[in-house]
Amino acid sequence: MKKGKHLLTACIIVAHGTAVAQEPVELELVPWAQISTAIDLTHAGDNRLFVPRQWGGISIVHDSMVVGSPLFMDITSRVLYSGERGLLGMAFDPGYASNGFFYLQYTSNTSTYGTTRISRFSRDAVNPNIGDPNSEHVLLELVQPDPIHQGGGLVFGPDGYLYCGLGDGGGAGDPNGTGQDPSNLFGTIIRIKPEPDSTYSIPPDNPFVDSLNGERPEIWAYGLRNPFRFGIDPLNGDLWIGDVGQQLWEEIDRWPGGDNSGPNFGWSCYEGDSAFNACVPAGPVQWPIVTQAHAINGGSFCAIIGGEVYRGALWPRMQGRFFYTDYCTGGIRTLTPDGNGGYVDQLALPVPFPGMSSIGTDVNGELFITNLSQGRVYKIKDKCPMAPPAILADANDLIATSDAEAYAWFVDGEPFPGGDTQTIYAWLSGDYTVQVTYANGCVKTSEPYFHLSTEVEAVERIAMHAFPQPASAQLQVVLTAGAPARASYRLLDLTGRVVKQERVARGARQLSIDVRDLVSGGYLLELLWADGARIAAQRISVMR
Repeated sequence: MKKGKHLLTACIIVAHGTAVAQEPVELELVPWAQISTAIDLTHAGDNRLFVPRQWGGISIVHDSMVVGSPLFMDITSRVLYSGERGLLGMAFDPGYASNGFFYLQYTSNTSTYGTTRISRFSRDAVNPNIGDPNSEHVLLELVQPDPIHQGGGLVFGPDGYLYCGLGDGGGAGDPNGTGQDPSNLFGTIIRIKPEPDSTYSIPPDNPFVDSLNGERPEIWAYGLRNPFRFGIDPLNGDLWIGDVGQQLWEEIDRWPGGDNSGPNFGWSCYEGDSAFNACVPAGPVQWPIVTQAHAINGGSFCAIIGGEVYRGALWPRMQGRFFYTDYCTGGIRTLTPDGNGGYVDQLALPVPFPGMSSIGTDVNGELFITNLSQGRVYKIKDKCPMAPPAILADANDLIATSDAEAYAWFVDGEPFPGGDTQTIYAWLSGDYTVQVTYANGCVKTSEPYFHLSTEVEAVERIAMHAFPQPASAQLQVVLTAGAPARASYRLLDLTGRVVKQERVARGARQLSIDVRDLVSGGYLLELLWADGARIAAQRISVMR
């Protein structure tokens, strides 16, 4: 599994309450199970999670940290487990509740480099937590010419058909030219209809079903290098593919559900959207919607792991986003339509450990991720599901609606003096926002709120000028605007001790401060709001 492209940058543009792009999400991983060599994850239409293990076993997770024993099934004796080979994918028949059928894609040990096998199995007739290894019916076999690029994805679409991801057969650079040759099944997503008699038929709307040019009728998409993981949006049937690249680029491809025209994703004439082999594509190329670079190309990706579109109900901010990751970086990213035909690519969780192998869902559409190297399953949740704060006004008092650990107020994009409390006295007119920080570290910012202050004398920012310097008897202070209501001044010595403090008359523009009782030295003069927030300050000196 290897590959990458240009990074689409996340941006949020807000203009008086209108968000052009969705607010970024911050994710959290909740440990859900400890299962060695966890390679994939799916469900059977109920509350259980099924976790294939690359060596050939399948575990059931019944609940958080509750892993069933014995295994659901073990086909180790027929699996070639090495490198990119092994038990790679699992899907349950849409009619599983009644027919008990499920499907596996694995590398069988029946040839030198292994044979990709897509097989149907049945659950035990008595125990629903046991699969019958002797019930295998092989639907399709593909002898591999090389030990790499095995593909592995296996998903039923909302159309009831089975989609299977098949790699280009290796080795490096597509030496057999399979990527642009739809007369074979290498480097494709195939789409078939499993039949009750353990065979399969071709859906009548497959792109090459009536071809006279030798294209395989099973093919639904081609020009792929190694579609190790892909997902189908249950809402609209859109296909999202993580195609593992060669040495420069990883890519995410998307094709709309219901369009059966047979997309060509370009490999090996192209890697990502960059020319690779000097060849003419077999048909028009569908370019990736996002690419990620390898280290040699300035990035950090090595093997992209295609994921899922979130359609669950627990985390509204995750709704409609496509989630994906990478085997090396481990970070979880999301793709969101930008409204202009492109996508906003956001890093939602920088995970410090590699080895992510699959993103799957439970029966309710909630997301889970498997880690091959750690042998773990995690549940993905929105770390910061709370809504942004709103601003309420009570005359010149502005109030943040959220109870939080910390507050930071801004007016016209600049910090508001003393704006670190839930309620402020807004003596300036302008666009106010408040940023709140919660106990778990989540930070949320309100939409702008325009406030017209009744403190008309304080519309401009107040500065002050103190003279003479040094002062010996009276220090004169001139303000550039009238003092707001409830303001005061104070003098602090160089140790920070307050040596003098008095109220300032509302609207006053000039002060006279008696310094005859102060010792010679340096002082700090501060003009303060009623809550202690500093409006202006100046260093002064006294000479006695």
